[in-house]
Amino acid sequence: KKVCLPGFTGLVNLGNTCFMNSVIQSLSNTRELRDYFHDRSFESEINYNNPLGTGGRLAIGFAMLLRALWKGTHHAFQPSKLKAIVASKASQFTGYAQHDAQEFMAFLLDGLHEDLNRIQNKPYTETVDSDGRPDEVVAEEAWQRHKMRNDSFIVDLFQGQYKSKLVCPVCSKVSITFDPFLYLPVPLPQKQKVLTVYYFAKEPHKKPIKFLVSISKENSSAMEVLDSVAHSVRVKPQNLRLAEVIKNHFHRIFLPSNSLDTVSPTDLLLCFEVLSPELAKERVVELQVQQRPQVPSGPVAKCAACQKKQLPEDEKLKRCTRCYRVGYCNVTCQKTHWPDHKALCRPENIGFPFLISVPESRLTYARLAQLLEGYARYSVSVFQPPFQLGRMSPEQGLQPLHSDKLEPLAKSSCAAATSAPELGDGDRVSSLLQEPPLSPAVPELQPEMGDTTTVRSKVLTARSSLLSLDSGFSEHMESQGDSCCEKEPSYERALKPEAAIPGYQHTPDSLSARTTQFYINKIDAANREQKLEDKGDVPLDLTDDCSLALVWKNNERLKEFVLVESKELECVEDPGSASEAARAGHFTLEQCLNLFTKPEVLAPEEAWYCPKCKQHREASKQLMLWRLPNVLIIQLKRFSFRSFIWRDKINDMVDFPVRSLDLSKFCIGRKGEQQLPMYDLYAVINHYGGMIGGHYTAYARLPNDKNSQRSDVGWRLFDDSTVTTVDESQVVTRYAYVLFYRRRNSPVERPLPGHPSDHRAERTPSAEAAASQASLIWQELEAEEQELQLEAPQRPARNSWRPCGQKRSPGIPQHPDEGCVRYFVLATTAAIVALFLNVFYPLIYQPRWR
Repeated sequence: KKVCLPGFTGLVNLGNTCFMNSVIQSLSNTRELRDYFHDRSFESEINYNNPLGTGGRLAIGFAMLLRALWKGTHHAFQPSKLKAIVASKASQFTGYAQHDAQEFMAFLLDGLHEDLNRIQNKPYTETVDSDGRPDEVVAEEAWQRHKMRNDSFIVDLFQGQYKSKLVCPVCSKVSITFDPFLYLPVPLPQKQKVLTVYYFAKEPHKKPIKFLVSISKENSSAMEVLDSVAHSVRVKPQNLRLAEVIKNHFHRIFLPSNSLDTVSPTDLLLCFEVLSPELAKERVVELQVQQRPQVPSGPVAKCAACQKKQLPEDEKLKRCTRCYRVGYCNVTCQKTHWPDHKALCRPENIGFPFLISVPESRLTYARLAQLLEGYARYSVSVFQPPFQLGRMSPEQGLQPLHSDKLEPLAKSSCAAATSAPELGDGDRVSSLLQEPPLSPAVPELQPEMGDTTTVRSKVLTARSSLLSLDSGFSEHMESQGDSCCEKEPSYERALKPEAAIPGYQHTPDSLSARTTQFYINKIDAANREQKLEDKGDVPLDLTDDCSLALVWKNNERLKEFVLVESKELECVEDPGSASEAARAGHFTLEQCLNLFTKPEVLAPEEAWYCPKCKQHREASKQLMLWRLPNVLIIQLKRFSFRSFIWRDKINDMVDFPVRSLDLSKFCIGRKGEQQLPMYDLYAVINHYGGMIGGHYTAYARLPNDKNSQRSDVGWRLFDDSTVTTVDESQVVTRYAYVLFYRRRNSPVERPLPGHPSDHRAERTPSAEAAASQASLIWQELEAEEQELQLEAPQRPARNSWRPCGQKRSPGIPQHPDEGCVRYFVLATTAAIVALFLNVFYPLIYQPRWR
């Protein structure tokens, strides 16, 4: 009696056979295939003599299983007999190991084809090449030759034809062939990662722009980022420089060909526009600039060597005169800590570093100071405290740090050879910026200066009354800068003399006021620093192999000292970046089909033998769809094989249409057809998990015989023994692996057994003998099936791995401990083998797909 509705019968998991169950359920909802096997007329097409088939056992066993699924007499049916028939022909399916659903599907359909092949004696055929003939003629000839050896209902329903084009890279020989296909294995776009990139224009008055750029996780290059940013800001990629910043320092400047595989989404990338020599009509100097304070902003809390905290009654700690970042009790502590400190003994940077480009003839000190201040204002906050009465003026002279009251510690034999120079009003170089010793000698110690944090707190509380230098430009010129920028191109403004550049008042008083806030050091290739002197209109002698340090005068002993600190970068966000980030890791089926039809260069081990060169060549190959089947099967190639020890699964979302998949743009053949190649989805095989363990399920519906858009039985989820109704909106997931589409308005006419084709040999044995032989197979398989169904309750079912949170199918014994131990042992063994092979047999391959 019926216990469920037709089409709601599940399949028992015999032990890791979820891959088989999902394929059978999807094929059982293929309307033409279901109707073909539902009655016994298919028996007249069974080829009992085909050595590649099973003598009709697979076809009849499959028909029996389809009948059981659509009778409604079982809640869950055991496909034991079909599995045994498949295993008898393919030993890899013997036992209860996990297998790939697509591989099982291909073998099952091929086995059904051989059992139902109408060709009794296959003739010898050769591959058809174009030899300059029209594609239509060659394609039809190739298809007819294929049908001379392979003619079955499976071919009529599932097989299509694609055009393969090979081009020799040496002699340009073109070879065009037409080959059949059972399914389309479409590759997925490479995994994407989203990088945050801050773009700086060559004009400092333009705010930086924050971009989110999606690039490939593997085999990506800096050129991908440069192209993306260049397209957004409409500049040439060759006029952009990409840099990685770590701890306010330039870590590396990327060449366009440099790989970005090691760059993570959390890394800081800066992209700078530079002036091109063609536009400047002369050599352009590109300079890297870093920002640093003259002295550290905070006090030293404890000795870096002995970790002794400074108490109010104790003598103040002495700072290292090279970096000013650490303090010591005495020279002994300094010498003890020097081996650990010397690698880090450098001034601490603040804000963002940046890269500027200036024509060689216009590289004056005034121009340089303007550019540096313009870029610096976006990443540092600078405040000038109000003038304090009683403070000494520069004319009276400032007491140097090494005064009688602040006597430095006596030099030891390992101390620096030069004493720390005095700090003045800008004419003298700070000790932290002096030329570092050539030998790893211990630098001097300098007594701790006053606590600048006290001054900062006083200033910040009265911030509203301070003169804010955040902008770096006068308000009058800032307000008029935009209007000026709109009237003339940016490259013309970049080449103007300094006094005519919008956004900056170049007057002697203005420049003098500005340059009292910082000074500029030149850092050569040997990391030696030298203060730049203002030479007026004479260009500075700077080259690309040197860099600059912008040193903010935050020494409170100076009359006009400033307070400076890092801040979050002032920037504007690119409005298109949000959608760019959302698209990362989210692809469409159209993108996958574009990759399938995209030309590629063959790998060395897949080289093509060129008949003209008489050698194997790494030719260019392109596949294009020529003839589309009525039932189109698409495999999403989620498994990547880099080498035999490294495999990976891609879990990215692929958005595929449930209705109206139009393949007109991908099918280049048979243009005279009136009906467009429009397809509707009717089944999906899903895979959960990874390479070691996983679980298969299927979504399927039974389309109407006349209209594939309608369903005779709606969408259901087949999870082994469990079958549940689902909404159409739940079908598209990131776990989709194999897609089944049915073509609209293109019913498959079942061939009549009594009318053989011209190329089909006359059948033997006779029709009566064939019917009798089919009946015997039916009886034999039914008897074996009944025995298996009776023995089923006595045999424990094996577990199949399932994702967390999924319920186990009812009626199947659970053995969680056994399953966990088994997969733990397998995973551990695989990891050990992979590690061993990586260490002793290193293999470097380009990522390949299979």
